Amino acid sequence: MENSKIHTWGIRSGHSHEIVAQIISYLQSRPANYCNQMDTLLELLYHAYTEFNSVEAPEFKAVIDPLDQTLRSLVDTDEEADKYMNIVFELCTAYERQSYIEGMKVGMRLMVELMEG
Repeated sequence: MENSKIHTWGIRSGHSHEIVAQIISYLQSRPANYCNQMDTLLELLYHAYTEFNSVEAPEFKAVIDPLDQTLRSLVDTDEEADKYMNIVFELCTAYERQSYIEGMKVGMRLMVELMEG
């Protein structure tokens, strides 16, 4: 192969730990601004994820529909049923959010362990 076809992208100096330390230093000197909508980057990732991934999958509907029907048979109005179902949906959302964030933390810990190992 000709030397003229070999690309040199620059000298790579530093170990991955040094690069990570530089990134951490950079981020610490430039705090995040989430416009008071959330507290962490993980929450931002969760909200972005849920915008593109509907929680109303067929499996979810199969579980929630019997609850909705039973609840509607126990109350006098649709408004009451909707009020209680909204509580159920808020609980589901809180649980999903917590699970997503904890799953991301597990993934991050795995990456840290892999880098240290």
